[in-house]
Amino acid sequence: MEQATSGRPAHANAPALEARNLAKTFGAFRALKGVDLEIGEAEVVSVLGENGSGKSTLVKILSGYHEPDPGGSLRMSGVEVPLPVPLGQARTVGLSFVYQDLGLAGELQVVENLFVGQRVTRGLRSAARIDWRSERRHAREIFARYGVELDPSAQVGRLRPTSQALLAIVRAAYELRDYREHNRGAGGVLVLDEPTVFLPEHEKVFLFDLVRRISAEGFGVLFVSHDMTAVREIAHRAVVLRDGAKVGDVLMEQASDADLIELVSGHRLDRSEIERVTGGAAARDSAESSDGAAASGAVVFAAHGVSGGRVRNVDFELHAGEILGIAGLLGAGSEDLPYLLFGDLPGGGGEVSIGDWRGQVSQLSPRESIRHGVALVPADRKAHGAVPELPVSMNMLSLSLESFMHSRFLRLDRLLGVANERTEEYDVRPRDASLSMSSLSGGNQQKVVLARWLERGPRVLLLHEPTQGVDVATRHQIYELMRERAAQGAGILWVSTDFDELAAVSHRILICAYGEIQGVLAAPYSRDKITSAVYSATAGGAAREVSTGS
Repeated sequence: MEQATSGRPAHANAPALEARNLAKTFGAFRALKGVDLEIGEAEVVSVLGENGSGKSTLVKILSGYHEPDPGGSLRMSGVEVPLPVPLGQARTVGLSFVYQDLGLAGELQVVENLFVGQRVTRGLRSAARIDWRSERRHAREIFARYGVELDPSAQVGRLRPTSQALLAIVRAAYELRDYREHNRGAGGVLVLDEPTVFLPEHEKVFLFDLVRRISAEGFGVLFVSHDMTAVREIAHRAVVLRDGAKVGDVLMEQASDADLIELVSGHRLDRSEIERVTGGAAARDSAESSDGAAASGAVVFAAHGVSGGRVRNVDFELHAGEILGIAGLLGAGSEDLPYLLFGDLPGGGGEVSIGDWRGQVSQLSPRESIRHGVALVPADRKAHGAVPELPVSMNMLSLSLESFMHSRFLRLDRLLGVANERTEEYDVRPRDASLSMSSLSGGNQQKVVLARWLERGPRVLLLHEPTQGVDVATRHQIYELMRERAAQGAGILWVSTDFDELAAVSHRILICAYGEIQGVLAAPYSRDKITSAVYSATAGGAAREVSTGS
């Protein structure tokens, strides 16, 4: 597509942000390749791109977290900003950030969160006595200005996710207004990094309205997102990154969904592939059918009308010997699926079959799932997959301790001996199971987590981002380990936002968007093809939601 020279509204002034030749190299890997970016005052610019495209690296350069390679430049409202931006001081040059985790203190009140940045910049003056009545009155005035209804006295941790997101964005806008008051009364850019990813669809309208109000005040907005529906709703222009390079800069009013999808993925789906992805009931039937030799084994796990969390009415069958990939963007709902099927997410409904057992999702619990031969490898191994303070031996064999009991006593010597054998078998380094789990690298910790489950010989493995945060060599070791288990008859459900990974390991790939399985993708697989299919399903799912009013 032709690049847009300017997408800012006619009333806008000079660029609020002008970045040239931003690049970042990690060792031999170029994460960002000389990217130019311009944002006008009162303009909303989206940055689109799949995982690994360079979006996060770009944001981290702007925030000061990463020092860019030499040769780049940054100007804010025409004023040169030396790079790197001082870490933690981005607001002093007119940049304010809202990240996916929002950065709020849940145990504090709304009013305390709103003014925390101002207190930090005041230094010793922040120690002065606080007039809370005045602070709450001031907070209400700010919320009224932006059309947001929040109780200044409410505890943030008790607010619904949408209200928390609105608070974080209002706080960022307030910081920009404070910047303007001390800097010529102009400029300022709000950077939103995936703020909609975990919000309910019907509540995103409140966030869109807030962004429009902030833009109308003359602030530039950089909106980093996977969500094409949100991008099309509020962005004037889209900058597309792929493999660290800028491949498109287009006016939203001139770009079709197909154009954006092709820029993001580098691949345009043919008609039959798009129909299979968005073909409704026919696509779901196809998703449930056997597709090749790997899916011809007995059904070891099946879901029928399963809902819960962000998952809605999911149907699929998993066969012995099959690796079934679930591809979806962050926030698509696929990340809830393994936990729901393991009985670790409350409020689920629908029916599941595990071998000969058939029952309701609500009947499942982690203990019950383990009894039926189901294993769950969570994405966050530090919080949910391991105990860092305990030794490798206890982490590796904690689900099999009954095998090491003798006269009601745990044989620690035997446990350590077996664990040392397993470190050899699974190539865990160093080969010393007496070391604490925290002393191992991320990749070796993940091998221990996998070994713990494989020790029980599960017939079903539910994997959520199983190679997240591990090195390339360990990643491929995990691929081979899972292929071996599938060859021995296990069924593996592999949920990931890494489409290179899914293309490498999957026998079949189901596409997830808006919490639903939109269909099955036709083989052969590639990262570009999966990316294109996922974005197509996301655009199609959004259109269907609007048309049905759900």
